[in-house]
Amino acid sequence: MVRIIFLIILLSIAASIKPSQPLRIGIITDIHYLSEQLMDGGSALDKYMQSSGRMIKYTPYVLDSVLYHYKEGCKEDDANIDILLVCGDITKDGEKQSHLDFVEKLKPLQKKGVNIFVIPGNHDINMPNAVEYKEDKTYKVDNVSPEEFEKIYIDCGYYQAFKRDTASLSYAAVISKSSKSETWLLAIDAARYNEYTTHSISRGRILPQTEKWIVDLLVEAKEKNAQVIGMMHWGLVEHFPMQSTLMKEYLVDYWQRLAKLFADNGMVAIFTGHSHANDITRFLSPSGTQIYDIETGALTSYPFSYRVVDLYPSSMNISTFNIKSLPQNQKLGEESKTLLYNLTKATVKNKLNNLPFELPIENKELFTDILAQVFLLHVGGDEVISEKLKEQIKILMNADNFQEDGNFELDFPPEDNNVTITF
Repeated sequence: MVRIIFLIILLSIAASIKPSQPLRIGIITDIHYLSEQLMDGGSALDKYMQSSGRMIKYTPYVLDSVLYHYKEGCKEDDANIDILLVCGDITKDGEKQSHLDFVEKLKPLQKKGVNIFVIPGNHDINMPNAVEYKEDKTYKVDNVSPEEFEKIYIDCGYYQAFKRDTASLSYAAVISKSSKSETWLLAIDAARYNEYTTHSISRGRILPQTEKWIVDLLVEAKEKNAQVIGMMHWGLVEHFPMQSTLMKEYLVDYWQRLAKLFADNGMVAIFTGHSHANDITRFLSPSGTQIYDIETGALTSYPFSYRVVDLYPSSMNISTFNIKSLPQNQKLGEESKTLLYNLTKATVKNKLNNLPFELPIENKELFTDILAQVFLLHVGGDEVISEKLKEQIKILMNADNFQEDGNFELDFPPEDNNVTITF
């Protein structure tokens, strides 16, 4: 009898212990959405796509596909997302009509109960070059001010915010709440739209007033035992060796100091964009604290990436999805990858031609091809060097003893696309 009672008690305890349900988060960024009302598929639009690598003619269809996936279920055996984070560069160039139409596309998700949070990038506010594409010409259209941006996206973070920064469009919102703890989202506006004159500014910075506001908020979160995740358009840490030298405009200004500041004050992860690449980097502060910068690729070009994150109190599971084809273009992924490769080669070749010294022509061609391949690997994430690329690198370096293990590092840990990280 004692044994039976013991078994009954054990079974009842096991039945009452249920695994904690994660907060499921969708992540999109760098949509560069152009309203269908502002383009007609003419030669001006095609010319822009060929020169920029952004497949804006297809972006509305890509966006529709991603939002449908989020709405109807992200995984075969599981539920839909609870919240959606949009990490900036929502529009092609800040067209008011693009913002208005983008918000309309979000409404089916909102009606289903998904909370949506946005933050501006460098292409969203006060853009001097907001245009529409008609046949072979472009025509100037209305852009939006910071005040208009907030008004348009009032139901995408600003209404839900429990604290607002007075110096920027940054805000804080509770995204998960239980009897024991809360999870806060800190949406950081690092765009420099108030400085725009004839063009946008690619580099991002956090104003001193905003930095103080952030630190005060993180201190408050510690006092209340709240978990904090961040969202910002610009990268907080380097995502590949020498990024701060080669592509510093993709990192927020003073990133080393800010990464340490955020990590030491308890922010566990930050979702970013801007680089159009899938990459996750772990930053370890000298004091031993850590923060993960989870950068997501663009929805306007290869590899057309978006993410699903299951957030737990001490970890997150990250899954990455890609749009490879559409009914409107079955070869979209392949075409975009080829275009991006050719544009990268042209950019590299131009830089090599402007060096203060002359490279042998054979080295120049090889170097151009290698860097274009490496860039595509970085954009896709989880960089794996092919045997062919290894051979090309050996030839270029003229080093027969070139080894894979560590002599040519492309990526920082952890993995980039499908990974579990712990805090």
